[in-house]
Amino acid sequence: MKNTHQLSDTWLFRALLALIVYLPLPLASNRTWAIAILVTLVALLFASTLIVWRKHLNDMLAHLDQFRAPLVVFFLFLLVSVLQVVPLPDAVIQVLSPEAYNVQVTAGLQGHMHLSLDIYQSRLMLGLTTSYITVFFLCLLLVRDSARLDLLMSVLVWSGLFQAIVGVFLFSIGAHYRLFFVDIIHENVIGTFVNRNHFAGYMEMTLAVGIGLMIAKLGRGGPGYSGWKARVVAALTFVMSPKMRLRLMLVVMVIALVLTRSRMGNSAFFSAMLIVGVITIVLSRRTAPATATLILSLVIVDVFVIGTWVGLDKVVTRLNRTEIVAANANTNGIAATNGVAASTSSAAQTQTEAPSPQEESFEQRSLPAKYSLAMIKQFPAFGTGAGSFYNSFNRYRPPEITEYFDHAHNDYIELMCDLGMSAWLLFLVTGMTLWQALRAMRVRQLSIARGAAFGTAMSIVALAIHSSVDFNLQIPANALTFVIILSLAWIAMKLPSPKYHE
Repeated sequence: MKNTHQLSDTWLFRALLALIVYLPLPLASNRTWAIAILVTLVALLFASTLIVWRKHLNDMLAHLDQFRAPLVVFFLFLLVSVLQVVPLPDAVIQVLSPEAYNVQVTAGLQGHMHLSLDIYQSRLMLGLTTSYITVFFLCLLLVRDSARLDLLMSVLVWSGLFQAIVGVFLFSIGAHYRLFFVDIIHENVIGTFVNRNHFAGYMEMTLAVGIGLMIAKLGRGGPGYSGWKARVVAALTFVMSPKMRLRLMLVVMVIALVLTRSRMGNSAFFSAMLIVGVITIVLSRRTAPATATLILSLVIVDVFVIGTWVGLDKVVTRLNRTEIVAANANTNGIAATNGVAASTSSAAQTQTEAPSPQEESFEQRSLPAKYSLAMIKQFPAFGTGAGSFYNSFNRYRPPEITEYFDHAHNDYIELMCDLGMSAWLLFLVTGMTLWQALRAMRVRQLSIARGAAFGTAMSIVALAIHSSVDFNLQIPANALTFVIILSLAWIAMKLPSPKYHE
């Protein structure tokens, strides 16, 4: 990008970093007022970026052209989201979504029809969707060198560490308070979130980025040492080095993750670490021994040492109880579920996760997703409208299910219910990003690029597993953090190499 040496957008980049730290603070930005603040902040940042770049628009377009593929997919998805909320002629609605037409005719809405069955919630989600895509755009534009990529990843890790420290402290004192009309009980580590599973999702992503940073630092070692005195000096140097500080940060974050007692959160994290770790060893042959040593140390220290100390066995116990409950459910025909996490809808804003003396099984948690399949069949093209699940699901809930569900507890199913075929655009861009991450690990020699690619790949795999029984992508803080991490792989693949050495 020529001529950009005259452009000073450092303060814009710092504002982006501040936004990253802010995201999880107001109850994971998962309230209507918090969403309004988030959308406003992103809009101001985007407007400021356009003002700063107004004399370099050609350079901006030239830079973004190398990221054409994900931007086009996101833009198509945004168009579908807009189509859901704009008023359309009744005849058009009847063609595009016959079932939505029938529902609105029954409600007497002729002449005022939309593809969405909950126009107000879909407009709110459109604002969020626009913000997500805008931040993705800003990351691609503002993170143009290794130093900024390193700093962006570091801020993600520091944010995760802050959440972990706050969560462990409030858990240790058994904090119980009411904040913004929500009763919050720190029976488990939840940071500034309301639900432990969503906090676990946030920790999965920030931990993945942290491990990526550790891998990036594998190639930054000092000279070799010979003799026992030199080795002692080398060991002491490591203890005082940024690598050791980062390792200690990851230890604290793993402790917080384990103390969430989130079954799928912990399972997804450790599974993703092993899966992506093995793939990285295969793809990055030059650093394979060091990477293998790092992954092995992470497993040994985090699982066997830290896990035993802080109670990973309690997570295993929850998993075992899950199997027992599932067996009883199959025998007795139990079709009940426990508490429901708070949603972005105003109708559910006062709900919190209720403690239960009995573990619900994954089968029970998947009940709303199971009954939502009929919704997908009736609204295959455009869904019922973004954010409308909490309302639309009532038509498909069987009489024996008396609990209120504001989410499907399955991101894949809920996205297809709300968005129809356009949900596959999101799956497509995620798959494209995973492929970019794997390519970057294979072909890039730049250490920070490989680390960013690892962090992205591990985050995708972890959330792919976790999303099968939860709804992290419906939580603004987690969804936007995930979008930011997706941008890392694309940046890593196109990041210019240093002049002399990578």
